[in-house]
Order: sequence, then structure tokens, then C-alpha cells
Amino acid sequence: MNRTNDDAEAAKRVARKPYTAPRLISYGHVKDIVQGGGNRANDPGTGRATKPAPCWIAEALFGVDDARTMLLRSWLTGIYVERRRGWHLVAVYATYGSAAGWLLQRGWLPRRPFVRLFDALTRCAFDESAAAAKARRALARQSAAGAKAADAP
Repeated sequence: MNRTNDDAEAAKRVARKPYTAPRLISYGHVKDIVQGGGNRANDPGTGRATKPAPCWIAEALFGVDDARTMLLRSWLTGIYVERRRGWHLVAVYATYGSAAGWLLQRGWLPRRPFVRLFDALTRCAFDESAAAAKARRALARQSAAGAKAADAP
């Protein structure tokens, strides 16, 4: 198939978008992205547990690999390790959560109250982790602005 002169001229007349330099988009510090959660509860080399604590009820409700299960696991571990408000409840959960999860999996406990509770906990965990990420971004912007101001003559 040969192109005619009209086709070649039409191809030359096509306006191209002007070049724009690539932009760097910051998603935060690599350490925060890789380790996640904003707490050091499951970080290797910190002297704390490197294996995530199990979240038996969330696993029974949502599944082992569900994002809600992982979010709750990280959030509850952070509450317990950092001794934040509610860490006593996490300690009780560590004692009895395994049995409750086992009973939920077998259908011997009603799912509805646990789903409501763990949905509310998931919302709290998400809101708290989003606020922590926002604070880290603001801190990174402040430190970048401070470094720029220090470099200025």
C-alpha cells in the first residue's frame, strides 16, 4: 500500500503536543512506603517482632489476604507496641481472639456483630493511617522548604 502525496502532507500537518519536562511526583520517603503503617512495630532490626501478629477475627471475616485484615493487623499491633489508648483491649484480643476466630470460621458465633465492630475498627485504622501519612508529607515539605531556604544566598 502506497501513501499518496495528500496523505503524506496531512501527516506532516498534524500538530504535536509541545514537549514538557518530566515531573517527579513524591509519594513520601521510600522507608515509609516499604515499611508502611507509620509505626515501627514490625520493622526488622528494631528488636521487635518481624512477623505480623495474627488478626484471627478479621481473617475469619474478611480473609487472610484481604487489605482490611492487613490494615487492622498493623494498626492493632501499633496500638499495643506503642501503648496507645486501647492497648488493654488489644491484649485481651491477643488472649481470646484466636478462639473467637476459630468459632467464627465454624459458624458457631454470629458474624453480624463482629462485622459491624471490625468495619468500625477498619474505618478508625484507615483514618488514623491517612492522618499519619498526611503529617509525614507535611513534615517532608517543611524539611524540603527549610533545606531550600538554607541553600538560598
